[in-house]
Formats: sequence, C-alpha cells, structure tokens
Amino acid sequence: MTSPPEQGETEPAPSTPRSGAHQVLLLVYALFTVAAGARSLVQLATKADEAPVAYTLSLLAAVTYALGWLAIRRASEGRTGFAARMLWVELAGVLAVGTVSLIEDDWFPDATVWSDYGIGYGFVPAVLPVAGLLWLRAQDPERAGGGAVTAFRVVAFAEALSWLGLLTGMFFKYVVDAGERGVQVFGPIHGTVFLTYLVVTLLTWRSQRWSLVVAAVALAASVPPFCTVLFEEWARRTGRLGGATSDDARRAPVT
Repeated sequence: MTSPPEQGETEPAPSTPRSGAHQVLLLVYALFTVAAGARSLVQLATKADEAPVAYTLSLLAAVTYALGWLAIRRASEGRTGFAARMLWVELAGVLAVGTVSLIEDDWFPDATVWSDYGIGYGFVPAVLPVAGLLWLRAQDPERAGGGAVTAFRVVAFAEALSWLGLLTGMFFKYVVDAGERGVQVFGPIHGTVFLTYLVVTLLTWRSQRWSLVVAAVALAASVPPFCTVLFEEWARRTGRLGGATSDDARRAPVT
C-alpha cells in the first residue's frame, strides 16, 4: 500500500500522452488492419490462383498495419524505438510494392492494397506511415513549435517525399522504359505539394521573422530534390524554427 503524498507534493503526471493525432493514427491503423486482413483472407480462400502475389502482399500489408498499430501504441507510452523502425519499414513496403506494380503488370492481375502506392485507397497507404513519422518527430521537445512551424516541417518533409516519387517515376519512364504511369501519379502530387510549400514558407517567414536571405534560401530549397528537409534541419538547429541552443544560433552563417 502506498501512502498519500505529503502536503505540498504533487502526484506524477501520467506517462501516456493522449493527443488527438495519436488517437486518429490508432483508429486508421486499426481500420486498415481489419480491412486489408479481411479482404486478403477472403481473396486467398476463394480465388488465390487468380492473383497470388497481389493477395499475399495484401495479407502482408494487414500484418504491417497491425504492427504499425502496436508501434504507435508503444510510442504513445514513450517507447519510440520500435515505431521509429516499423514506420520506415512500412513506408519502404508501400514504395517498393507501388513501384513493382507499375513496372510488372503481369504480377498484379488484381490490385493489392499497396498497388500504385495505394491509389485505390486515395493514397492513404502512402500517407499513413509518413503521418506516423511526423507524429513521432513531433514527440521530440526540440522539434516542438507553433502552428506555422509545424506546418512548415510537415510540408518540407512531404515535398521531399514527392520528389522521391517523381524521380522514381521518371527513372522507370526514361531509363527502364516501363511507361508513364509513375509520372502520371506523382507529377500532380509533386506540383500540389510544391505550391503548398511555397505558401507555407511565406507564412513561416512572417511568423518567425526570417530575414530576406533566409526566406530566399527556404524558397530555393524547393527546387533541388530533397533540399527542403536539409533546410528544415538547418533552420531548426540555428533557432529559426525554435528548439536550438544558443551555441547553434551563434554558429549560423546566414542571418
């Protein structure tokens, strides 16, 4: 039996955060676990010979979503190691299956959950692990920030990912000569995210009171592939997105 706290003492705060984002992620992962699992089990039981690769990959996706649910649950209790690995594995699976489905049509007479990067599910399979990684990233106090800062970090990461998808599509179109499907999928996505990044960058420039030079560098970072993530990390470390140490800020060459 534990004794009540002495006068003037406070009870420790609960260790498990219950944010809205955390609950939404758990709900979506649970829904996709059930949906992908039920779909794949029925397909394997009734017509496995029609598209065995696709149906097996759908079952694998269901297992991945179940592990993703567990990873988010553990991360909400402060144990983030499993989630940090599992979410990247899930994203790699979506990208790998999505890419193979574009170049090997014969393997997919029927679509899997991750075919064409989840286009049959509104690209939610591609967005879900990214959302989980961003949520996990937000748990780091050094990366916490206001609304504009959070929006900038999200869009900077999304812009880099859209570049990855577009470059993958261009590789299979121009190098492998496997058709234009990847470019048709990721071209509009990249264009939309690119314009969103420009708008959010201007809003962040005003809210964080960046100099014109910093704002110009932030905008220019959207042109070369993956440079938005490099700029976001540099801005965070130098105090331009919050969370930097005074030594980091003093070492920053751009004002």
